[in-house]
Amino acid sequence: MRGRFLRELITVPNTMSLFRVAAAPFLAVLWIGLDWRVAGLGLGTLIGLSDQLDGYVARRLHQTTELGALIDQLGDLVFESTCIIIALVSGYLWSGWLVVYLLREFTVTVIRSYVIGHGGELPSTMLGKVKSSCIQWAMFGIFLGGILVQPGVVPASWTMVGISPGRMIIWVSDAWIVGGIAVGIVGAAIYFRSFVQFYNSQQREEVGGR
Repeated sequence: MRGRFLRELITVPNTMSLFRVAAAPFLAVLWIGLDWRVAGLGLGTLIGLSDQLDGYVARRLHQTTELGALIDQLGDLVFESTCIIIALVSGYLWSGWLVVYLLREFTVTVIRSYVIGHGGELPSTMLGKVKSSCIQWAMFGIFLGGILVQPGVVPASWTMVGISPGRMIIWVSDAWIVGGIAVGIVGAAIYFRSFVQFYNSQQREEVGGR
């Protein structure tokens, strides 16, 4: 069993997912701690691309496993949470959206844990991937906008209705983050409905078995 775990852990797609988990703290250090924004943009882009490619690589190499799905979910949660925190600390995003995001993620995690622990299955939906893609692409815009709003990066005359390009990109990216979270909430509602159906069926079986 241990040998199988290690073999699955070091597959190419799982290594890509583990890279997201390990690199997310360094992204926060680059952006918040060191203020190396260009380096942060580069690392953030690399992490986001790894998330877009790991599923494709897993299918192409026939290395799709349950362990891989778990690591992929962990990578999404860590990377997305880190990005939202960076946007919040930088003053580009309302702190309430982090609360909404984490509430959604914790709810889905608890629901899935219950269903799986009782022998059921709650497969991932496409809405979860759409949510992750929206947030991750939005964070590319947040990082890029955060660089452009720094003094001297673009001429002060480069404005549209008095708004600088960097600030405009940040606002559009904020809208994408909110949209991604909204899609995630819809997906969570679908999970919750499936959970209620599973829970009710479990209770009927228990009552019938007495």
